[in-house]
Amino acid sequence: MSELESSIKQAKEALAENNAKKALKILKPFKSSLRKTNADNVILNEVFADAYLDNGQVEKAYPFLERACELDPEGQVGGPNKFFTMGQIIGGQDGVSIITRGIMNISSTAGDNLTNDQVEKIVGGLLSMIEIWMTDLCMEPNAEEQCEELIQRAMELTEGKSPESWSTLGSIRISQQKFGEAYEAFSQAWNFFDLKKQEIGNDITDNNDVTQMTGLQSEYVDLLQPLLSLVKMCLEVGAYEVALKVVAAVRDIDEDNIEGHYLEGFTYYLMSKFETFKLNNPEVKLHPENIYEFNQVIQEVPLDLSHELITQFIYDSRLALSFALQMCTNVDSKDEVVQELLGGANALLQEIGGPVDAKEILRAKKGETVNENEDFEELDLEEEFSD
Repeated sequence: MSELESSIKQAKEALAENNAKKALKILKPFKSSLRKTNADNVILNEVFADAYLDNGQVEKAYPFLERACELDPEGQVGGPNKFFTMGQIIGGQDGVSIITRGIMNISSTAGDNLTNDQVEKIVGGLLSMIEIWMTDLCMEPNAEEQCEELIQRAMELTEGKSPESWSTLGSIRISQQKFGEAYEAFSQAWNFFDLKKQEIGNDITDNNDVTQMTGLQSEYVDLLQPLLSLVKMCLEVGAYEVALKVVAAVRDIDEDNIEGHYLEGFTYYLMSKFETFKLNNPEVKLHPENIYEFNQVIQEVPLDLSHELITQFIYDSRLALSFALQMCTNVDSKDEVVQELLGGANALLQEIGGPVDAKEILRAKKGETVNENEDFEELDLEEEFSD
C-alpha cells in the first residue's frame, strides 16, 4: 500500500469517528498534488470533499466535489454519493438533475437486484429531490406532482418501512394542509425509527468487531438529526405524545443533547397551553386539522395554575428547559444554534416561573423522581456538577 493509499484509508477512518480535523491533517500533505500528479485522482478529491463537509466548510468542499463528479460521471470509481451531496448543495433544477444521475448510476450497476444499501442510497436521493421541490422549486406548477411521484417511489422501494420516507410524507401533507394525514405519517415515522434504533442498538451490543462497531455507532448517532426534525414536525400537528417518545429516543442516543432537552421543555409547554385551552373552551374540539390555527394564538392562552395536570406539565417543562440552560453554559458561547436555544429557553422560562432549583436538576439527573413541593436534602452540588 502506497503512502497516499494509507493516508486516504486513515482519513476515512477519522471521518468514521467524526473527527474531520484529524482527517484534514492527514490529507494536508497531498493537497498541492491535486493540482498536478493527483489531479485526476477521484478518491482523493472525494475524501477531501467529505472532510471539508464534515468540518462545516462547504465552500472549500465544493471544488473537490465538483472535480470528483467530472472525473467519475458514471460513479464507477467513487460511487454515487458525491452526486447526492452535490445535488443538495447546488439545489434547483440542476441539483435535481445531478441527484437523478446518481440514482441512475446505482440502478444501472445493480440491475434488477438492488441491495439494501443501494435501496437506502436511492431513497435518500429521492427524499433530497423532494426537499428541493418543496423549497427551491416550490413555485413550479408541477412541484406537488413531482413530490407525490417521488415519495410514492420511495415508499414502494422500502415497502413502506422507511422512517425517513414517512417523515417526508408528513412534511408534504403539512404543505398541503392535510394535517390529519400528516399526524398519521409522523406516527408511522416514529414507529419505524424506533425499530431502526432498536436494531442498531442490538447490533452494537452483539458486535465485537472494532471497525464494524465504529460504523454502527456512527449510524446510531446519525439518527439524532432526523429524530429532532421529527419532533418539530410533530408539534406542528399537535402530536405531543409522539414528540415526547421521540425526545426520549434522542436522550437515549445523547443524554446531553441541548436541543433535545429544549424540545422536551417546549413540548410540555405546548401541552400545558393545550390543556388550558380545552378547559376554558370545552365546546371547541382541537384535532390535527385545526391545531395549526391554535398554534397561531398560543401565546394568548393564559395558563391555569390551579389544575393539577397543567401544573405538572409546566413543572416538567421548567425542568427540561433548566437542563438545556445548564448545558448551554458548558459549550462554545459563539455557537449560533446554542445561542438561539438559550434565548428560546429563557423566554419560555420567564413565562412559566423560571428555572427549577439546582438541587432538583441534580436529582433528576440521577434519575430520581422529582416533585416540585418536595423538601430536598443538602447536597454537594459543586462536586456533582464538576464532571
